[in-house]
Amino acid sequence: MMKKAMIWGISLAFVVTGVRAQSLDDAKKAIDAEQFAQAKGMLETLVSNKPKDGVNYFYLGLVYIHNEHLDSALNVFNQGLTADPKGNLNKVGQGIVDLYKENGSAAATKFAEATAGLKRKDYLELYHIGRAYIDAPQPDYQKAVEYLDQAKAKNSEDPLVPLALGDAYFGLENPSQAYVNYRNATVLDNTLTRARVQMQVITRGSHAWQEAIDGLKQIATEVPDYAPTYRELAETYHAWANTATAIDDYNARNKEAVEFYKQYMDKTDYTVESRIRYADFLVYVKDYTELQAQAAELAQLEDVNPKVLRYLGYSAYENKQYQESKEALDKLFTRMEAERIIPLDYLHLGLTDVNIATANDAVDEAVFNDGIAQLKKAVELDSSIADDLHEVGMDLVTNKKKYALAAKVFEIPAATPTSRNYVFDNFYVGFATYYGVATKQLAEEPARTEWLQKADTALGLVIEKAPTTQDAYLFRANVNNLLDDPENPKGLAEPYFLKYIEMVKEKGDSEVQKNKNRLVDAYSTIAVVSVKRGEYQKGRDLIGEILKLDPENAWAKQTLQYLEQESAASTGGTTGQ
Repeated sequence: MMKKAMIWGISLAFVVTGVRAQSLDDAKKAIDAEQFAQAKGMLETLVSNKPKDGVNYFYLGLVYIHNEHLDSALNVFNQGLTADPKGNLNKVGQGIVDLYKENGSAAATKFAEATAGLKRKDYLELYHIGRAYIDAPQPDYQKAVEYLDQAKAKNSEDPLVPLALGDAYFGLENPSQAYVNYRNATVLDNTLTRARVQMQVITRGSHAWQEAIDGLKQIATEVPDYAPTYRELAETYHAWANTATAIDDYNARNKEAVEFYKQYMDKTDYTVESRIRYADFLVYVKDYTELQAQAAELAQLEDVNPKVLRYLGYSAYENKQYQESKEALDKLFTRMEAERIIPLDYLHLGLTDVNIATANDAVDEAVFNDGIAQLKKAVELDSSIADDLHEVGMDLVTNKKKYALAAKVFEIPAATPTSRNYVFDNFYVGFATYYGVATKQLAEEPARTEWLQKADTALGLVIEKAPTTQDAYLFRANVNNLLDDPENPKGLAEPYFLKYIEMVKEKGDSEVQKNKNRLVDAYSTIAVVSVKRGEYQKGRDLIGEILKLDPENAWAKQTLQYLEQESAASTGGTTGQ
């Protein structure tokens, strides 16, 4: 779910319209209504008209923080301190920038400086520090409560303090305490729409989807211009969609989600920043057609946020436009700071490379290996991404028949114990490797032997973790047969073939008939190895098992006849070992 919009407005939550107002209160109302472009314009005018009033700089800096322009925010806070050295809010602002840059110690130092000389009734610094700990990329809800309790002790009449406490307790997964604080905020100011909205968010948290939707729609009817209500309706429909068991319900609820988010956009600002937030939401609801359209328009703007390239790359990939996806993602990696590259960026670039490399019969090995490296990087940064790779490997196996390449994909989640498909993907390392060698896709040494050894290890893990998986024994036998010396075999495959045969027979005749061809192959392989090792009677017995399954098997008849002749010749005309 998207991170909540930051809350710095005042209690009254109506939208500022018409002629641009110039008061700080009006700017705060615009912030609360998430009309950040309007708020920015108002605050820039206030700074220009009242250059010595530090508080205007502070709220302008908060707008920049919301739009992820941290350097601009810091510059504004610095100007505010120069304009009003005795004011503490811009020192708090500097600390907030540190907090957003994940420098907690520097933030704590600045917060301590800002609150060291507070007077008895000074509470706003404490409130905004508490608010910052809620909204930071790495929230610290407990610390937020500590600061907000101090603010409340100094001023129990400002409804924004219990509103923020409600958010902090919600973050601490204490919905009952959160609800109490939201209710207290509405008692102090019955026009505080955000508190009412947040109470419906708590209802949503208990999976009472329809009740939350009905409550939010009632708020939208009573306060139709309050934009955050529509965003929460969008998020509620999306969360409800994720519980759907039928694809039609999933699609219908996400369609409603997108429609409400469009209404949210209509009631805020169609700025680049707000459109990027819309793109964020489209990623969550997986509306890649709309996402690609939005991203393509935004990408035409000069100096646009490089996140747009991310969305262009993601949506093009999902729409199977792999070359367009690669071009956008390559630009993203060039333009975005390394610390802002996220695991999903590596995932999508890796998936794009894999699909480009395997689009034709002739594989581009260099591009494919680049893709594997990107996928490994994605999983290294976020192990949950390993869950997404099973489908990629299966596509290579089922649709493209590129078994050796599939093994390289399966190897990544197979090395990730927390992966949802951990055991299954280990099986497919063995499966894909076996067919890769059998079809000569993997023929060069030493890679052939190295991968067969990996396959043996992977199938061994499957047998350890899921010992009733009979196909694991079959494919481990096949893999070990390929590892064995064809001229002087050691019989590496035999114990696994015999276990497979035992497991099939234990399930009865219907299972035997279903697996008849595989059983014939197993007996045949052991028989050939036995004969090569000079164990002729064992070979005859195994061929006898084949003829029980398939009395007309020509290979078995011919081989048995040959063995009988060889045995007769070696014993002077009598049969025996």
